[in-house]
Amino acid sequence: MRSTNPAMRVIKAQAGQMNFGGTDSAATLAGSANKSLLLVAITFICGYFAMNYINFYNSAFTPKTILIGGVIITLAVALITIFKPNLAPITAPIYAVVEGVTLGIISQFFEFKYPGIVSTAVISTFSVVMVMLALWKFKIIVATAKFRAIVTGATLGVAVVYLLNMLLSLFNIDFLPHTGALSIAISLVVCTIAAFNLILDFDNMEQSVQMGLPKYFEYFNAFSLLVTICWLYIEILNLLSKRE
Repeated sequence: MRSTNPAMRVIKAQAGQMNFGGTDSAATLAGSANKSLLLVAITFICGYFAMNYINFYNSAFTPKTILIGGVIITLAVALITIFKPNLAPITAPIYAVVEGVTLGIISQFFEFKYPGIVSTAVISTFSVVMVMLALWKFKIIVATAKFRAIVTGATLGVAVVYLLNMLLSLFNIDFLPHTGALSIAISLVVCTIAAFNLILDFDNMEQSVQMGLPKYFEYFNAFSLLVTICWLYIEILNLLSKRE
């Protein structure tokens, strides 16, 4: 079982472990869904608060400082969750809080420049998640081995391109275009890849339940899905910013 979401790969390593707690101590789809809704709600509330109620410019910390700190903390918490999934009931909510604040700051920057863009991005993200869930639920899109391989390769390709762009930007070199038809096309492709990752996450969530993995994997599954949803939101936000 492969996934483009790094967190989901831990499921394979944990699969096959005997569950001494019985079926009541095993992860369930309902439990994973409830935890997912909880983490998304926490992220949304924290993001809304960060965007609308924290006056960064009159505080000792600038938005850029808080943003950098948020990125570092979310990365650290994410790595802990990935390598120690048994800590997910603690680390997943922490990740949701910090990620929410980080996304709130990013959203504030976009909203200031493009009024109304954040609400459109939130609605668009929610719509894409619901559509992909339906496509997976009704087996319109099936996570076959070939599908997984294609999405995995595409996601790794995006990661490499983004990393290269970030490194070149340190030397004031723009590897990726910021405007124009090519820029929009690239954003559309990345958004599509992020959306397809949701199919893998839904399928991996179901398989983790079928494997009888421990109860804490409900939070782990929710964390993994949240990672993809946040990525999708940022990509949609970036795409919408190029509409003018």
